Formats: sequence, C-alpha cells, structure tokens
Amino acid sequence: MPYMKVLAGALLWALLTGIGPFERWPGGRLAGPVQDQVITDWRFVESAGRCAVEVRPLFPHSVTVNCWHHEGKLYVGCMQCENKIWSEYISVWPDARVRIASKVYPVHFSRVMSSVETEQSWRARWLNLGRSLPAASIPDHYWLFRVASR
Repeated sequence: MPYMKVLAGALLWALLTGIGPFERWPGGRLAGPVQDQVITDWRFVESAGRCAVEVRPLFPHSVTVNCWHHEGKLYVGCMQCENKIWSEYISVWPDARVRIASKVYPVHFSRVMSSVETEQSWRARWLNLGRSLPAASIPDHYWLFRVASR
C-alpha cells in the first residue's frame, strides 16, 4: 500500500501546483504546447478521447470533459451543468483553452440554444460512442457548448 500514499501525494502536489485536471479532479493551468493557428476542422478530436478545458484566465481552473466533433465543429457537453463551477466561469469568460491529446488550443465557448443543433450534436456523440440508434433522449439538465478556435 505504500504506492497508494505516493500516488495520493503526487496527485495532491499536482493539484496544489496547478497541474491538471486528472479524471474527475479539477486542476489549474493546462500543460502542453499551445497551438496558435486557427482550427477550422476539428475532426481530429474523434481519436483523442476526452478533452480538458481551462477556464478563468486570471486564476486557471481546468476540468476533464467529453468533447467530439459534428461535421468538423467542436462540441463539449455538460450534464447538470447549472451546478458546475467551470460552466459559471464560461458564462463570464467565454474565452478559454482546451487540451486535445497533448496540445492546447485557445478557444471561445458559446452555449448552444438551438434544439436542432443540440439534437444533431447529441446524435453524433451517441454514434461516436459506438451506440446504436435511436439515441437516448436529451436530459433537461444537459448543456451543449460549441467551441471555436480563436
């Protein structure tokens, strides 16, 4: 069990020094090379798995999120988003950074209010996860964000 103490210590150090996030634990500033070129096609996110989002530029806060593309546009979904800290920060500071694989991209978040776009994106995510149609219904507490390069 000594390895558990080492792992716990390493994670605590990482959280306190602003490295992160790690799974469901939030972190600080995202590490990785910053990609300054404008991205117009986010299809490469399909092979990247989950993403990390860094919000609140003056005192960075980062979280792990589900991200995917639909027709080359980047989306981030959020369950029970009304009660989450990072979504509150996005409403104040929509300019953020997202880490996909090991690279960090400056982005701008916009909450999607269109039910048509939300349904199309939900269906794309459902299929991306390898699930068969029909897709489950979209929960009332679900928020969708369109993410654009800046």
